[in-house]
This record gives sequence, structure tokens and C-alpha cells, in this order.
Amino acid sequence: MAADETPTSYRYQEALEALARRIEDPKSQKKLSEVLALLDFNSTLNRSHELTEILDLVLYVTMGETRASWAGVLLRDDGPLKPAARRGRADEQWNGLELPAPEGAPTIAGVGDEEVSEWARGVLTASGAALLVPLVKSELLVGLLLLGDRGESYGIDERLFAQTLCVSAAAAIDNGRVYEELQRLNQRLSLKVYQLDSLFDIARELNRSPDISRVREVLLTNAMGHVLTTRALMLHDGRIVEQRGCALTPEDRVRIEAGSQKLAELEDDVRVAELPAGEVSDILLRLGIDTVIPLRSGESCHGALLLGPRASGSSLAEEDRDFLRSLASQAAASLDNLRLTREFVEKQKIEKEMAIARRIQRALLPESEPGIPGWDIAGINIPCLTVGGDYFDYVDRGDDKHWLVIADVSGKGTGAALLMASVQAALHALAGLGEISLESLTERLNEIVYTSTEGNRYVTAFFATLNAPTGETTYLNAGHCPPLVLRRDGLVERLEEGGPVVGLLPEVSLTTGSTRLESGDLLVLYTDGLSETSSPAGEEFEEERIAEIMRESAGTPSREIMATLLSRVRVFAAEAGLADDLTLMVVQRD
Repeated sequence: MAADETPTSYRYQEALEALARRIEDPKSQKKLSEVLALLDFNSTLNRSHELTEILDLVLYVTMGETRASWAGVLLRDDGPLKPAARRGRADEQWNGLELPAPEGAPTIAGVGDEEVSEWARGVLTASGAALLVPLVKSELLVGLLLLGDRGESYGIDERLFAQTLCVSAAAAIDNGRVYEELQRLNQRLSLKVYQLDSLFDIARELNRSPDISRVREVLLTNAMGHVLTTRALMLHDGRIVEQRGCALTPEDRVRIEAGSQKLAELEDDVRVAELPAGEVSDILLRLGIDTVIPLRSGESCHGALLLGPRASGSSLAEEDRDFLRSLASQAAASLDNLRLTREFVEKQKIEKEMAIARRIQRALLPESEPGIPGWDIAGINIPCLTVGGDYFDYVDRGDDKHWLVIADVSGKGTGAALLMASVQAALHALAGLGEISLESLTERLNEIVYTSTEGNRYVTAFFATLNAPTGETTYLNAGHCPPLVLRRDGLVERLEEGGPVVGLLPEVSLTTGSTRLESGDLLVLYTDGLSETSSPAGEEFEEERIAEIMRESAGTPSREIMATLLSRVRVFAAEAGLADDLTLMVVQRD
């Protein structure tokens, strides 16, 4: 790192360490030591995202400076305070702690203090701690830092150090929990994407299978490979046609096949332990079979897929069973329609999956206008395929402030739609954190998209914070088509201030712009599906036409302006139609 790029905290540390070597007074040395520890603590926090690392750092630094015999952190969700991390203590009393949250934010309290609330006294008694320090962010209790006895009472210096450390720690812990939640969301989304891609791939292979034996092989291989089981049986048309990892006696085979019809007629997958008692369930339990998945196609019952637990011995999780249900259903359809045109079967499945995806995507977009008093706002999203990567939203921020958001994911179709869903989830998760600037919002979204997507995926976006009573609007344009503001005097203003697109670079430099929307002003936000729509001659619709239509439509309701823009662009495109997703938002002040 170049000298001029060295973080300020590091330069302070170097200066203070040099000073500490020249000071002989023990009290002054201790104060400098605490300052250095806090500087080092904050520097390390700024590089930490993982909650476990943050909690370990809090405990390590606190114990080092206060000489506590042990330290622990209790965290709060919506309910009681529960243990999250500890150091120097591992007894059952600690592991079983579950303490009620106080009313309001508590203050630091220790054993022997003259004024201690009943709640604090109860926490100290129940935990065996000598000092409790609240972790508070924005007047909300995040958790508690508890310190054990150190042989003497905690003095003013130790308490002040702990309180100062907890100010930074509370924000970092809260951010770490948000980061963990986003990681979980991304993992779940990645799993769903993987399963969907796998199902598409398997469906194509099933539909290309030339005979029934190939369908069976594809089904069994993919089912066992996905859930990592070593035991499986397949029943088809009343017979055991495949067996892997199971040692069947002739008697076992006869009895299972005799009961195969009942297994095939099951309405849904079921664990073997939940089957009615009888010879078949006893045999399957002895063979180590965990789950039965019927092979059904409409009213047709082809048989059943019988799978053992994972190789680790654990039962199949709900996510595994969900995947297996879809896989079994597809295989059954292939068995039922093997003689039909394979392309027709594949098209029907894809259309069904995409219809579900479109319904899910529509649920992520606003169902109606935001209903902001004194404002006429309308928006619409039109994907060029069944699903798309455009997105718009209105987010109530309280205190008469609202986010207006429009975004465009690179590419089209399922991949873009999945990334759009991830961006929407992240946006609303960040919105729930409380006050957050547009720069911080965009930086966090950039980090999420950059670390969780392929290098060629990115998002253009425009974020604005509208102050409804005043019309003051702060905005940030992240590589998006500049929204247009038509003033009452006919002049057009382009909202361009911001920075690069979201998710393409590991770090971004951002600025915000501001404007004021007066009565009679017209703001139009749009994606490039509007401005870049081409005519049959290859000419693009472009910004000038949008501005011209805005002038012609000024003074009419926002929905009418939106309808006029859509009508004009469709006429312009003629038979070529829309080649990209198109999203519009029209904003007017009454």
C-alpha cells in the first residue's frame, strides 16, 4: 500500500506507539495502551464481515485490556438474550442461559454498584458475571457483553474502555448478522438455481432417452448423486427393475413387488418409518431404505423410487425431497409419454416452470402505486420473455421519505430474473437496517452482486430518496439510463450523478445528486428497453423522443403518460416488437 493510501487509524497507531515508548508514567502508559487497543480493534473490525470473527475479536480485546477471568456475549433477536460466544468459560450454566430483554436500552452495571436495576441485577446473578456492558446501536439493544470476576472491582478506566469498545462492536455485530443473513439467502438462492439448472438438464436428457431402461438409469443415477445415498431400489410396473447397495433375498423381492402398487399409489413422498406397519415396511427398514418417492404422471402410477439415507447416515432433508419430487415427476412424465414428440414434452415443462417463475417475479414487484399524499406515481414492468431482469420498487422509509428504485440486470431470461430477485431481497434486507445513505446502500449491493455472481453479470440502477412534503430528491445513478425531469418551463434535466454499474467492480466510487420536484414538474425513469428499442429500419427510439412525448403529455395523469410512452414505442418497433425488458416509472407532484 502506498504511503498516501495508509489508513488514518494505522498512522495514529504508529504515532501513539512511538509516544508510548517515551512515556514512563504507568497511568499514562495504560491510557495509551487502551487507545492503541481501541484503534487496532476498530481497524480489524473494518476488515471483518463474519460474525464469529467479530465476536472473537470483541472477547479477545476486552479480556486483554480488562484482565477479566472470562467474557461472553449474549445476542438478541426478537425474543430473549441468548449466548452467542464466550471465552474462558464453558460450563452448562452458560450454555443454558436465556435472559429476558429489558424495556429500553440498559446501562453498564456491575456487582457492588449502588444503583442497579432489577433487570441488571437478575442478569448478573443468573450469569455469574461481575460486569455487564450493553451493546446498543441506534438506541436498540443488540446484545450484552458480560465480564467475569477479575479479583478486584472494575474501575472507571476499565468500564470506560469496555463502553467505548461496545459502541463500535454493536454496529459491527449488527452488520455481521445482516451479512450472515444475506449469505444464507444467497446460499438458498444458489441451491435453488443449481436445482433448477439440474432439473432442466435432467429433463432434456430424459426426453432424449431412446427407451425405458435409459429413463430408469438417468433417474436413479441423478437421484442418488444429488442426495449422496448408497442404497436405492426402483419399482416400475410392479417389478424391481433397479437395485443398488441393497442385498435382496428372493423372498424380499417377492414381498416388495407384491406391495408395489400401494407404494406407487402414494400421493406424495413419505418416510419409510411413517408407512403403515407390515411386511413391506419391515423389509425396507431392514434394508436401510429411508424415503419412498412415487413415480406419478397425472393419474398414471408407474412405480416408486426408494432411497436410503445420505452416506453420512442422516435422513434426506426437505430440500432433497423437494428436488426428488420434481425429478420423479419428470421421469414419470417421460415414462408416460416416451412415444410422444420429445420436443413437445420439453416445451411443456419449460413453460410450466417459467410460468411459476413469472408469478414469483411478479410478486417481487409493487402491486399498486405507493399512494404518497400529494404525488401521482405509476410504474410498470414488461419482460420481453416470460421472466426478465428489470426491476422497480417504492420503499417507504418513514418520516415522509420514500425510495424510488429502478434497475436493469444484464441479460434476459431466467438468469437475469434470479439475479433481480437477489437484488430485491438484498435491497429490502438493507432497508430494514434503519437509516442508510444511498452511497452505503449501493456499496453494499455492489459487494453482494460482485461476490455472488459471475464476472459478466452486473446491474444498472437508479436510487432516489424523495422527501414528499418538500419535493427535495437525493439520487444516485449507478450506470443507468439518466431519468428525465421536465420542468414547467419546458427545460429537460438529466439525472446523471452517481457512479459505475453495480457488481462489475470490487469497489466503487460514488457521489449523489439532488434536485427539487415542484408542482407541474414531470419525472420519468426508464430502462434501456424503452430508449434502445429499434424500428424495422434499425433506428433507436432514443432519449429525444421520450422528452418530446413528455412535453406533449405534460399535465395528464401519470398512468396516461405511461400508456402513451408504451403505445408510441410499440408503434415505433412495429412487427419487430420489444427486444428487451421494458420498465417505466412516471412521477408527478400534484
